[in-house]
Amino acid sequence: MLKSLFFVSKPLELLGAIEAKRQFNLKDCILVYSCKANADKKTIEFLIKNHSDWTEVIFVKNKPYYGLFWVKLINKLKKENYQYLFTRAFSAAAYFIHNLSYKKHFLLDDGAATIDISKEFKTNGNLTKRFSLFRGLNKSGKKYALISFIYKILNVCVEKEVNSANFFTFYDIKESNKLEVVINKMKWLKELSKTTSPIQHKEIVYVIGTDIIQCKILNEDDYLNTIMLIKDHYPTKKIYYIPHLNEQESFINLIKEHGVYIQKNKFTIELDFILNNITPLYVAGTISTALISLKLIYGSQIKVDYFNFDSSKTSIKNNQILDEIYNYQNKFINPIQIKY
Repeated sequence: MLKSLFFVSKPLELLGAIEAKRQFNLKDCILVYSCKANADKKTIEFLIKNHSDWTEVIFVKNKPYYGLFWVKLINKLKKENYQYLFTRAFSAAAYFIHNLSYKKHFLLDDGAATIDISKEFKTNGNLTKRFSLFRGLNKSGKKYALISFIYKILNVCVEKEVNSANFFTFYDIKESNKLEVVINKMKWLKELSKTTSPIQHKEIVYVIGTDIIQCKILNEDDYLNTIMLIKDHYPTKKIYYIPHLNEQESFINLIKEHGVYIQKNKFTIELDFILNNITPLYVAGTISTALISLKLIYGSQIKVDYFNFDSSKTSIKNNQILDEIYNYQNKFINPIQIKY
């Protein structure tokens, strides 16, 4: 049996990798991970240590994304032929996709970006730029031309045509010509969530945060207004806000000043609930992968609502993006319309 290789940079991708190992019944697997020294790295290393077995684990610094280390790594990995290659759809994955020998490549979930990536493929018929080491990051000029030339001499390819795509995902993506989908059944997380005596707080609504401010889609005042309107929707409940990793501490404190409890994650939202033996009966939010993943894990045990933003406060382009996310979330969770 050939080995399989996984390249991840976020906890969600590693969770997908663990699920893929189980679902595909893969025993001999190499994990390569690259991330910043932040909460993501802490979660990834917790998962590696406690909840998954790997034949080999290789850590790669997130920067620089080029250099002699990468050449040595790829030359080492080239010595094997692989059954499957699993990666996120980002530029550094070019090292693995274009230089290794494997039977099939799958894309792991990358949050709501997974929907955009599938749409990009259906629109363009390829993911060539996304899987280009330099063009994928919009890098160009003499420096990158020189690095590409040196790589070519060293027999390391940084760009090739990518005219097909395979997704391992819990999203409902429609298959099309040269686009294949294997549904992530999330068996591992569902098994972890099963317990004989879960803690259930009937009086609490957990509101999942998002980095809408950092993405410059909405300003602080307008997002705070949305959170307060969500709070008003549950007048008899305690509201626990779970901040996104990228949200600023000053904004989190502002939410707290408005009578909302703050519950920060130690790992991912899904893992924190499971490891603390909590079944969240009421979950709410705006746009977040966790809203869908929690519903898929706990099913009919929990109620998940999502609320819209004030479309008059966002641009036409962003409203189009948000409408696509809303339409997708409608398939899984309960929409509640806020009238601003």
